[in-house]
Amino acid sequence: MRAGLIPLLSMLVALPALGGAALWRVYSPERARRVAVTVAALTLVLALGVLVLFQAGGAGMSGMSMVAILLATLLTLGLVAAGPRQMLDRGTLGALLLTESAALGFFCTQHLGLMLFFWVAMVLPAEVLISRRAKAQPEARALRTFRIYLLAGSLPLVAAVVLLGLPGWQSGAETPLGLSELLARGVPAPRQTAILALLMLAVAFRMAVVPFHSWLPVLLARGPFGAGLLMVNVHAGLYLLVRVAMPLLPEAWKAASPLLEGLGLFGALYGAVLALAQMDLRRTVGFLLVSQSGLMLAGLAERNTESIAGALLQSVAAAVPLTGLMLVVRAIEARTGTTDMTRLGGLVRRGPRMAALFFLLGVASLGFPGSMSFVGEDLLLHGILGAHPLVALPLLLTTAINGITFLRAFQRTFLGTPAHGQASVLDTVEDLLPRERIAALALCVLAFLGGILPGPLLRLREHEVSALAGPAASTGHAESGSHGPALASH
Repeated sequence: MRAGLIPLLSMLVALPALGGAALWRVYSPERARRVAVTVAALTLVLALGVLVLFQAGGAGMSGMSMVAILLATLLTLGLVAAGPRQMLDRGTLGALLLTESAALGFFCTQHLGLMLFFWVAMVLPAEVLISRRAKAQPEARALRTFRIYLLAGSLPLVAAVVLLGLPGWQSGAETPLGLSELLARGVPAPRQTAILALLMLAVAFRMAVVPFHSWLPVLLARGPFGAGLLMVNVHAGLYLLVRVAMPLLPEAWKAASPLLEGLGLFGALYGAVLALAQMDLRRTVGFLLVSQSGLMLAGLAERNTESIAGALLQSVAAAVPLTGLMLVVRAIEARTGTTDMTRLGGLVRRGPRMAALFFLLGVASLGFPGSMSFVGEDLLLHGILGAHPLVALPLLLTTAINGITFLRAFQRTFLGTPAHGQASVLDTVEDLLPRERIAALALCVLAFLGGILPGPLLRLREHEVSALAGPAASTGHAESGSHGPALASH
């Protein structure tokens, strides 16, 4: 790591935390929004500075960390800049900035104890915010669900960290929870299974993998704006698997891979079916996120170069357009007072830009040719087909169901005639404001630009992909120097 990188990383973590704390002294809603946007923009600039100084494979930093940092800062800026103003009071803005700070700390640190601290810190701002607002029944339900998730998703990780650090403490190691020292010391095979089970339980809750998913749709529908979306889309759970579970517990991971792959594919298909059954746009997006989490878990569990590269790419490919899609959904809610598809219809006449961006972001999230998700799903499919051809069927079925879900949502929301009794309300709807259009369009462009030029993003993490897949894995991606054979046709 270059000498200038450490202070830059410290500034990167501290800036949004200081900005979130400073908002408590800002009483004007408009000024609070300007402060939050400025802080989020400066944080993104710092992240780009880290990218400039970054050296792939350098000590203490990884390509996985770099991509996660860029994703967290980009999504936070989009949420605070383009979210509906009535949903972005200073409490919500502060919670978003504090969540961003905790996420960045999680991705920057190389100490497992600090990772645990930031893991818990990521969920605390939203929990505090919900607690203050939990007077109405929907908010009270969101609080109960979220608190259960907070405990269930954190206690197993605490236990796993204690088990991993215990040998180092007993031997008097200088940094018993340092990742490099843990890797050098290794974990005895008999203890790996129990530790992996604890880590997987924590990760399953954080990634909203079926059957530990129920908190996410509730939080997206009833919780504070952007908090649940940011926590899931920065993919801290996926990062924990790649940086801790897979390299530290290789024997246990190999033994558990068939079970985890089955769980991931089942969760992806189950989430897709639940998304199809929803009438609320917010819950629909929530279950699409659940479905994508299952696909990513299945890709990591397959343990070959293409499937791991596909899972890591899909973590970005789904997060970017689905965040943009939720921004459009919240814009619809702010204008109509509802996200119930049975009460909407015909919005394309009043909001053509809204309809166009909703459509483009939706198809980008579902693997339309030319999008980043298309490349990610193609790598996943190749990786799974190469090992277990029949197992790829749930993946194809999941993609098809998600496509039907999106087209149905678009038709009911934007096409046809307005719902009975809603025509007068829908006739007053305004199209997206400039700041909303810019943010949604920027996320849409990134989703398709990443599909046209996936090479730089793949190369940032090829070191992790090669190390996790092992020498026996297919060599296309890691040895290509570009996109690998699997991407040659894109």
